[in-house]
Formats: sequence, C-alpha cells, structure tokens
Amino acid sequence: MLEVRDVELSFGDLPVLRGVSLAAAEGEIVCLLGPSGCGKTTLLRVIAGLETPAHGDVIFDGRSVRGVPVHRRGFGLMFQDFALFPHLDVARNVAFGLRMMGISAVERQRRAQEVLSLVGLAGFERRDVAKLSGGEKQRVALARSLAPNPRLLMLDEPLGSLDAALRERLVIEIREIIKQVGRTALYVTHDQHEAFAIADRIIIMNEGRFEQVGTPEAVYRRPASAFVARFLGLNNILPVAARAENRVRTAVGQFRLEVAADVEAVLLHPDGFQPAAAGSPEAIAGQVERRVFLGDAYQFQLRAGDGVQLTFKLAAQAERLPQVGENMSVRLLPDYVVPLNGRRGVKG
Repeated sequence: MLEVRDVELSFGDLPVLRGVSLAAAEGEIVCLLGPSGCGKTTLLRVIAGLETPAHGDVIFDGRSVRGVPVHRRGFGLMFQDFALFPHLDVARNVAFGLRMMGISAVERQRRAQEVLSLVGLAGFERRDVAKLSGGEKQRVALARSLAPNPRLLMLDEPLGSLDAALRERLVIEIREIIKQVGRTALYVTHDQHEAFAIADRIIIMNEGRFEQVGTPEAVYRRPASAFVARFLGLNNILPVAARAENRVRTAVGQFRLEVAADVEAVLLHPDGFQPAAAGSPEAIAGQVERRVFLGDAYQFQLRAGDGVQLTFKLAAQAERLPQVGENMSVRLLPDYVVPLNGRRGVKG
C-alpha cells in the first residue's frame, strides 16, 4: 500500500535522509525507532507532504503522491502535542477535519460519536477538553485522526508527553484500535518498549539510514549491528579476536558460531546466561560487581576475563545466588551468541 523509494533529503549541508526505501502492507503497523536526530520524524514529514525530498518518491496505492498537497493525500496525522482546540468541546475537536472537508453537520456528529466510542470515550462529546486527563486528550487526538477515515495513519511520538505507566497501557490500546479499523500505520518513537508493544515490523534508524528491519522479536533477539544492540540496551559486545570454521574467540572464551567473513564482534545476549559449575569447560568466571533485585529476577554485572563487564539477568530462585564481591561462574546458551557486523542502508 505504501512505498518509499530511495528518498534523500538534506537541511543545508546536513544530510538527514540518505537514500531510504521502505514498503508497508495494507493493515501493517510499521514503527520507525531510533535516537533523536536519526531522521525518523523527517521521513514521516516527507510521506505526509510536509517536506519535499531532493531525490526519491513516495508511492501510495500504486500512485506517486509527490507534488500532491498535504490535505489531498488523505493521510491522518497525530503528534506528541495533541494540538486540541481549547475553545471547542470534544466532539467539535474530533469533527474539525470533517468540517474542513465539507461534511454535513449530521454526518459529522455521527462520525464523531462513532470514533469516540471506538477510543473508549463514548459520552464525552460535550466535555471541555481543558478538563480532560492526559490519557483522555490522547484518545481525543487519536479519534480526530481517525474521523476522516484516513488511508494511512501516521503517529509521531504520540505518547511522549505522558507518564510511563500511562504510556504502557495506552500503547496496547492504540494497537488494538488501529488493528480494529484495519489501517496501515507508521509510528515514530525513540522508546524501544513502545515500539515492541505496537509494531508488526520495526525499522531502526541511525544517521538517516536504516540499520535493521524486522519483527520486534527478531530485532531484539538478533540485532544486526553493534549500534542496534547498544540502542536496545544490549551491551555485552565483544570484539572477535580470532575466527575458525565454526568458532570465534573472545576475551572471555570461545563460542560456537557459524562465522561469516564480515563478523567483527559478537553480542552475548543477556537473556541467555545460566549459572554454571566453576571450572566447567563452557564457564565464564568473574567477580560480581553489582546485583540488583528486580522482583522476578536479579540483574548482575560481572567482571570477567581481561576486565570485561557482562550484564545479565538470572531468575530469582531458591538456591543462593552470589553477592557483590563474590566469585561467580555462568555459561551462555549457544543460540544467544549473536554475530554483529557493520552493515548499513538496508531496505524496509
């Protein structure tokens, strides 16, 4: 349904988008994830028609929309600041876009009631928007985006101004609503947990390029580069000191791995660690530098060979786990040794 072809854009001498390409299927939720300044919001603005690329094209439903004005693209936009009109009640805020489209008052009222019910705000039509909670304002903004029945829904950090607990709840509800109406959606965020919860597919951006594209599970379990791993908070990255046919050697030991020629480093994924007997062949030994209780698990920081710091979680269990300052041995399950390379510019 949506295709972006080799889009390039610079602000002055600063390249912001460097030949990015993506495709989104009908009904798919694609999340653009990355740090501030990576180009994700600019890409959204190019698709919306708010920015004109120096090169490339945006295709929607088989036709180029380059040169088509924003208001004629039929796309819905929702931003971090909800931009609700304080002098209008909830229903008139939701129906504002319909009024600009020349829709009759009766149909505006019907559609406003329909989408407010969809977002869980039935009966809020006459409420003063200034008296709504942050979560209620967010729902009104979403209802306003959905009211014109957009062909594509674009959301730019829509939960950024809300507290963490409310974000966690609403992101799930937003996904359910988008799936219920069957819209293709692009969702921009810098928060990985938000992206994992809402997306069918994630595109991780860095410096105007795509670093990795995949399902949330695939991106988290198998990050493709050191940048992606670190951005996701996975910091057990070790340079490869030597390679063999099916093994790599690192500062903390050797690991079985089908080695590719361009593998420069490996990630020891923190989800794959288990306690091990001291002195066993696969054991990684070290001293506990930090131990944090997380409820169902403990997070450990272990200083292993050559001063390498490893961070991982172990399930809280009946048997005693080492304290800070004590020695500890762990092993890593084979599937949790992840090869990393420096590839960039993948397509979405």
